[in-house]
Amino acid sequence: MITTAIDNSVFEKLHKTEAWMFTNVSALSKIDFACPSEVDVSVIATHDIAPENPFVVFVNGVFQEGCSRIADGISVNADTHGDIAARGDSLIPRGDSSSVSITGTHAVTVHVLQIVTGDVPVACFGNVIVHAAEGESISLAETHIALTDQNHVFMPCTEVVAEQNSNVTIVRSIRGSKEAYHLGSLHVAQHESSTVQTHTITLGGKCVRNEVYAYLDGEHCESNFDGMYMLGKDQLVDNHLRVEHNEPKGNSREFYKGVLDENAKSVFTGRIYVKEDAHQTDAKQTNQNIILCDDASCTARPQLEIYADDVLCTHGATTGEIDEEALLYLRSRGIPKDAARTLLIYAFLNESLDELTDDGFRTVLVDELLSNLPGGNFIRTLYL
Repeated sequence: MITTAIDNSVFEKLHKTEAWMFTNVSALSKIDFACPSEVDVSVIATHDIAPENPFVVFVNGVFQEGCSRIADGISVNADTHGDIAARGDSLIPRGDSSSVSITGTHAVTVHVLQIVTGDVPVACFGNVIVHAAEGESISLAETHIALTDQNHVFMPCTEVVAEQNSNVTIVRSIRGSKEAYHLGSLHVAQHESSTVQTHTITLGGKCVRNEVYAYLDGEHCESNFDGMYMLGKDQLVDNHLRVEHNEPKGNSREFYKGVLDENAKSVFTGRIYVKEDAHQTDAKQTNQNIILCDDASCTARPQLEIYADDVLCTHGATTGEIDEEALLYLRSRGIPKDAARTLLIYAFLNESLDELTDDGFRTVLVDELLSNLPGGNFIRTLYL
């Protein structure tokens, strides 16, 4: 059994650093965290989205062998940490947990379920290592769920190595309790002509920090980092990205969008770094938000750091409200007010969900999204 050992004082001063200036997690320094606990097997079964796919289950950072389905190329506890995270300046604590390593080509998506639960606050970690060798393709879905309304803190770290001509797709969803803290990081190293596509979907959590550190270390790399979030009462999400173009002719896209209501807050910080001689880099970052009430807010901090000529680097951010003319049009066609409002929200967010290639995971996320919106049942009859 892995026990949780964490120095709470690390949380006390994080918000005093520039990178965390909008995200205050100092309350965690005052919490006495418990050791990991167990969860009923039937609960795990309800989150087994794809029963035919490989399935790796952690509960509070501890591997659950009896509930998992391990395929060739998947190993548990073979490695504790990769070495990519050391390249970045993340301040999120690293700690002991069960870890899963994924290699080789997989015909279907590998599902990693990380559950955090307990009647008292729990602090735990989750380590995932993905290594796609030359020409291999790996699709991974990470589901992070906090089950109880406690001030749990979950700190998952995923490290990805994409070798030449490989392809990696990752969907990370944060769901469940709106009282838990989620401080997660994704570290990516790409080599020549590799492709990495990631989707980070935030539907739960009191305070969520999603960090991405990407290193395009070969020519002709393709990188796409997408995010979607829908937040309500007093929730906060902080999406923090740094994408480094270290070789010529690399393309990267950061596209994050969300809907904010009831004093919810979002922060987007995206830094594009282009190294000297990394010519013909094409990089773009976009952050779009819809604000549903006066006390919700968003902060966008796009940053470009360029040391090469012959590059195309752009950034943009937009914030707006529900289009009243579109709302009036839908109501004039007999759609109830709540359903019409939800339909416009769904159309805005669905651009991110529609890009998910695995139907099973997309259906679950769309269903949860609509369950949190008034009039969602009406929209469900149209789309599901």
